[in-house]
Amino acid sequence: MKGLPLLIPLLFIGFISLGLAEPKTMAMGVAFAVSIILGMYKGAEIGWDDRGLDIDERYIVWAFWISIAIIGLQILMLRSVPLLHPSVRTSLNPRLTALTYFLGVPSSVYLFLRGRRYALVYPVAVALYAYRTPVLVSVIALGAAYYEKMKETGRVRFQHIIAAVAALAILGIGITFLRGETLGSLWIRIQSSTSVLDIIVWRAGWNGLYHGYLQWSGIKSYLAGGYSPRGLVAKFLYVHTGVTITPTLLGGMYLDFGVFAVIEGFLLGVYYGMIGRAVHPVTMTLYYSTLAYGIVGVETGILDLPVYLLFGLGAYIIITGWRSAKREPGGIGS
Repeated sequence: MKGLPLLIPLLFIGFISLGLAEPKTMAMGVAFAVSIILGMYKGAEIGWDDRGLDIDERYIVWAFWISIAIIGLQILMLRSVPLLHPSVRTSLNPRLTALTYFLGVPSSVYLFLRGRRYALVYPVAVALYAYRTPVLVSVIALGAAYYEKMKETGRVRFQHIIAAVAALAILGIGITFLRGETLGSLWIRIQSSTSVLDIIVWRAGWNGLYHGYLQWSGIKSYLAGGYSPRGLVAKFLYVHTGVTITPTLLGGMYLDFGVFAVIEGFLLGVYYGMIGRAVHPVTMTLYYSTLAYGIVGVETGILDLPVYLLFGLGAYIIITGWRSAKREPGGIGS
């Protein structure tokens, strides 16, 4: 099993520890993280045949340039650059923005894996939206692909890792300053997100509250409107100012299913344990993309339709590959 997915449960524990989580929250968080790790090791033992998806590369190239065009179109519609004038970013079209992420992240990773250096244009372009999350997702996905490629050839050096971490930190801090925020705001975000998780664990009940509706709203809100998952979190906290609140990776799952969120954590781990052995370029693209969303989701949660679609495609490839391997032994891990 590749080691990068282990960053997700480890970063989650580090995040809530840094946020000074209450003992009950900490205990639930540790159980959740352990379930992810156990799932990863279980997934690494399951044999499957990676046949990827039969997609013509030109369509992926089109998807990449469409995502860049959407960014340009939105800036023209706003007549302003959100990165330079952060107040206008709330006027971005949410559906077009989501389409930017859905097309841009995987297409840029795929093209990067195929040696197309212009793929690096995407994280720079999406930074114009002035949101940290899509930039971090893109940089982490591309960085993970580069790291594992270098690792396979034995060219990874400690200084390369330090440089990558430093570049990621500088990028995140740079966007923070351009938005008129301070470094202290990052610390406040960690504490506030952990406090939200504390309240969720204490008040949601052992079997949860929404019973799947919160995560389903990640699809419904994009297609039919209504409360988004983070909007439902705000409603749960009696916050009625129109803001959305990030519940951490565990928070959304706990609001839905309570302590049974560990089952979701285990299945998430199985997914990473299996797809981490991908060999087909399309499957590798989905691996790096969903890995990045999982890492960033430590704070934000995995609660958006574009992310669901990427995980769904990855799961489809895994399941069909597992069935194929059962019929014809000889696939990955068989």
